[in-house]
Amino acid sequence: MNGAAPPPLVSVITVCFNAARVLPRAIESLHAQRYPEREWVVVDGASTDGTQALVAQAPERPAAFVSEPDRGVYDAMNKAVALARGELLFFLNADDRLHDPEVLGDVAALFAADPGLDLVYGDVVVEKPGERSLKRANWINRGTLPFEDLCHQAVFAHRRLFEQVGVFDLRWPTSADYDWLLRVFRSPARVRYVARRVAVFAGGGMHTRDPAALVAERRAVRLQYMRRGPLAAGQLASRIVHRLSRTLRGGLWLGHHRLGGE
Repeated sequence: MNGAAPPPLVSVITVCFNAARVLPRAIESLHAQRYPEREWVVVDGASTDGTQALVAQAPERPAAFVSEPDRGVYDAMNKAVALARGELLFFLNADDRLHDPEVLGDVAALFAADPGLDLVYGDVVVEKPGERSLKRANWINRGTLPFEDLCHQAVFAHRRLFEQVGVFDLRWPTSADYDWLLRVFRSPARVRYVARRVAVFAGGGMHTRDPAALVAERRAVRLQYMRRGPLAAGQLASRIVHRLSRTLRGGLWLGHHRLGGE
């Protein structure tokens, strides 16, 4: 025996509702992963479009599969956290996919090499009709996150974080993942950015259905952790930086890069 730590089990979590149209690509991207130490956990909100049959027949068989009514996406995510057995947790939305077959293996190797690491985040490719862009997260850190955003599709978390900072807070119907990340980044957790593409993210979704409500909810989330004055100053600085980025980079937001038809 050489004393090397065993490879970590990665729990890939998919929460879904009436996702039969989009789910096959997510399943395909997971099944293509070359890292074998993984499980798939699926929590479905009692779909009526054949999602359950699709999951049951998938080549990537779920280690846990629940289909029942829930109180929204974050309630389903909390259920999945309780079902997952892995040391590392990753949330793969039904309409998203892992970027390439080496994602799980590369990230698992980072955690295996540094057992004290709590969270790893990388970059995502954003797909919208007629548009593809790379959203880099290299400028997101403890200082900038309160004024910015971080896609949960870019994040791998050690399960101990859910024991240390809690699960997703159902008070925030569209921002509980952001609230959870703020709690992590405010804690002593060890976080690390890695310059690699983690997922292909379908632009749109619930965050775009009511932009005004999202802005109001994000503000309420942030005000839990900082006073109004520092929040206003930080948001003003963020707006100025983004405006300069769009002016100097042909309309591109900070961290975004246009991609061709890869």
